[in-house]
Amino acid sequence: MAEFIYEGVDRNGKVTSGKLEGTAEGDIRVALRNMGVRPKKIAPARSLMMGSAGGIGGGARVPLVDVLTFIRQLQVLISSGVPLVQSLEILAEQASNKVLKVVTLAIKDKVAAGAYFWETLVLYPLIFPKLGVALVRAGEASGSLDVMLKRLTRYLEDTDRLQRTMKSAMMYPVIVVTIGIVVVTGMLAFVIPKFEELLTSAGKELPAPTQFVVNLSHFLVNNGIFLLVGAAVVGFLGTNYLRSKEGKAFRDRLLFRAPLFGSLMQKAGIARFSRTMNTLLVSGVTLLDAIDICRNTVDNAVLEDAIAGIRAEVEAGKALGSVISRIDVFPRMAVQMISVGESTGALDRMLEKVADFYEMEVETTVGGLTKLIEPIVLVVLGGTVGGILIAMYLPIFQMAGGAD
Repeated sequence: MAEFIYEGVDRNGKVTSGKLEGTAEGDIRVALRNMGVRPKKIAPARSLMMGSAGGIGGGARVPLVDVLTFIRQLQVLISSGVPLVQSLEILAEQASNKVLKVVTLAIKDKVAAGAYFWETLVLYPLIFPKLGVALVRAGEASGSLDVMLKRLTRYLEDTDRLQRTMKSAMMYPVIVVTIGIVVVTGMLAFVIPKFEELLTSAGKELPAPTQFVVNLSHFLVNNGIFLLVGAAVVGFLGTNYLRSKEGKAFRDRLLFRAPLFGSLMQKAGIARFSRTMNTLLVSGVTLLDAIDICRNTVDNAVLEDAIAGIRAEVEAGKALGSVISRIDVFPRMAVQMISVGESTGALDRMLEKVADFYEMEVETTVGGLTKLIEPIVLVVLGGTVGGILIAMYLPIFQMAGGAD
């Protein structure tokens, strides 16, 4: 007999939890239903305390592209009439990601023991988003799991495309600036000392710009190790901070106020909010539940704060359009379209149009930013390198003029 920990809801709607002994999870599920408890979570006591199932726990992560492939293939198998347990077994055998392979096998075992599919997905929140759990739950309840998986596939595809677009906008200037720093550092560390030997051999006082570059080169060469160690420490601490909840919130708020990237972040956030709301409302999720799920999936601290305020006012009976009209995060056009959708009873379709529009705006903005940033970075980089070269050639020009 093994010990299991369970969590469920009793006949009065109250959440209850505890421990039961049984030979398998299915026995626990039957025992709970005989007790009048609808089980939400059941897991072996030891594995649940470890936060794992088969050694992989709720903290495991899988790349979005692998999750998208898993959902897409599962949808195809389910729509083809293959039973869920068999479909999961097939996907586990084909999975190239080791974490996803172990998780799929754990999910298959739980479903085979009598658990609902959505109940097993809840155990892996960093792999399967709350929106996915909500859609799967609605699909299992209505007998249209393949339809919900298809909607989830489309949502993940749109999310993946938007993330790739945003990353391309952020990565280009970072790469160019990094190359520029390497080039300037290389010149100061290796090229300038050679010039200095040539210039000091003449025995004349160096011009101020040249002396400044030479002093900067000396500082870099003499303190190179300390600078490298300091940069590594700052980079490590900065990366860890930005990965934390506080650091992520600081980064999001900073980018929202940035001159070039603020508009891009706003449009991307509104697009994701609208796409998530549309997918949930079309799938039969209530507006309040959809708002809660949006807050957890929008992945932006500024929008999360805004959505938290929306939820409270909508629950008090106010219209969604009137609530977001008072929030600066939402552009005027998005507010108007959502208000029209509410008044005509077509909020889900209007949210889809808002998402399509702002996703297109993001792509257009990224293209414009790339064209704008490229000449700015090249001018700054070229000016820096050119300034160093002019400063080093200035004494040579002066000596040539004095010789005449």
